[in-house]
Amino acid sequence: MTAFLLDEFGTKVKIASGPYPGGKSGAFEVTVGDQLVHSKLTMSGKGHGKCETDQELDAIIDAIRAKVGA
Repeated sequence: MTAFLLDEFGTKVKIASGPYPGGKSGAFEVTVGDQLVHSKLTMSGKGHGKCETDQELDAIIDAIRAKVGA
């Protein structure tokens, strides 16, 4: 997922993953500029989920494109 998003959007996105403060694991966050557009832990109720389905991936890509104007 990280490699795909970086290949697709390059330096327009910042991706953070790994342990999350408070003991939760598996954090995956995507930021465009200073705007958080995806967080597996805090935005799962907004169609973003755990990036396990095409629909969840599409939701992230759509959110990035909306911010970068692609």
